[in-house]
Amino acid sequence: MKIQHKRQFAYIGYLIILLFFTGCGSSGNQTKVTEKTDSIVALVNPKEASVPIKDTANKTVVAPASELSKVMIYNFHVTNRCASCIAIEEATTKTLKAYFETELKQGRVKRRIVNVDDEANQKIAEKYQAFGSGLFVTRIYKGKETTTDLTGDGFKFAKNKEERFIEILKNKILEYLK
Repeated sequence: MKIQHKRQFAYIGYLIILLFFTGCGSSGNQTKVTEKTDSIVALVNPKEASVPIKDTANKTVVAPASELSKVMIYNFHVTNRCASCIAIEEATTKTLKAYFETELKQGRVKRRIVNVDDEANQKIAEKYQAFGSGLFVTRIYKGKETTTDLTGDGFKFAKNKEERFIEILKNKILEYLK
């Protein structure tokens, strides 16, 4: 009888660990390039015909909005969230406010917080294969999308080494804005 209880506890422990890793989506950095889709175009469609930017001599110039790269940040989560998931969202907010306020106003950087449990978000969650928590940074440039999964870095650093996570996210956004 005692052996059977030990097996049941081991099985329950295994399930808890499995649920944690699949539910919180702790994957590493992955980058993929895909063609632009209509759902992304609708989210990033710039209303302005041109955007003021700084050139290499730090002078303000006007560039057609269609020639600039756009960055979409997707924070995926489930309804019941863990402390790490919340920390990722909060650190992402801090990063955007501290470093990308101008780009947010211009529409070059946009963020979407997505509850994967909501049926209305099913298509975007499937596109990014986000069935739990996830942080994806997508560059949209000349009809192509390049996506990097920062979920693993978020779980590694956002809660206990927030500065490190902010630096990783900031650098990825800067890279994608070029």
